[in-house]
Amino acid sequence: MLNRVLILLMLAALAALVLSCNRTQTESKSYSSAGKPASGTVTVAPGTVAAGEEESSGAAGEPASDGEAASGVDDEASAEGGAADGEGAAEASGQDDAAAEESEGQEASGEEGAGEAEESKPEKIPASHLSARMRQVTRAMFETTKGNFIVAIYPEIAPISAPHFIKLIQGGFYDGIVIHRYEPNFVVQAGLVFAPDGSPLYPDDPRKARMAQETIPDEPCLSENTEMTISFAKPDAPNGASCQFFINLGDNRKLDDYNYGFTVMGQVIHGYDVVRKLRVGDKILRAYVLREGGI
Repeated sequence: MLNRVLILLMLAALAALVLSCNRTQTESKSYSSAGKPASGTVTVAPGTVAAGEEESSGAAGEPASDGEAASGVDDEASAEGGAADGEGAAEASGQDDAAAEESEGQEASGEEGAGEAEESKPEKIPASHLSARMRQVTRAMFETTKGNFIVAIYPEIAPISAPHFIKLIQGGFYDGIVIHRYEPNFVVQAGLVFAPDGSPLYPDDPRKARMAQETIPDEPCLSENTEMTISFAKPDAPNGASCQFFINLGDNRKLDDYNYGFTVMGQVIHGYDVVRKLRVGDKILRAYVLREGGI
């Protein structure tokens, strides 16, 4: 009986030994078919961190590629550039604000200057008030082939033009001068001494050509180019008035500021009908001063 038990125990041990050997062979074959990890690499399961390494900002468990690293540098540079752009924008905005404030200041200053200029601008006197308000008056007679007319010249409103006109009258410039322009309801004009080709129209009186060469500076019109007021004619250029004058035959106030302004220097005070009858070819026989200064 004992022998039988020993035999059974020995058979059981043998069977266990055989089963153990078979399990070892099976595990060896399974490892071999999977293949060994490549030398120097570490396989890390997703979501874990290998010992001695920081977790990448890229996909979890994978090292960042060169491109991602470059992208990170670019992002950093972009961030720096953005900051710089922000600073530049802030600076530019500050400059714009300063420029706007300066512009507003200049505009305000300009408005104040305009206000001061408006206040300091000389008073413009209606033509109908001239005879009553002017204290310095020079009267001159113009004898023509159609009759005589008298003009009043006002240095107070034309301190440049009026004395020049008086000087031409006193110098005999208008004696023998022909009316060379007439436009109904606009002007009648005299004082031309040169033909279109530049030749003198009065070769027997060379003084006229010499006197016509003197020009005067422009000055503001302080009255109105209305009927029977007198102004110097001039070319389409500044400071060009010399000796030609015109008498307004209508309301020509548009001339007050046109072409640097046609300055009213006097008006006809007697002989309106004579002036209205003057035409091209009529002649000023003589012009002379009647009285200077005072009323």
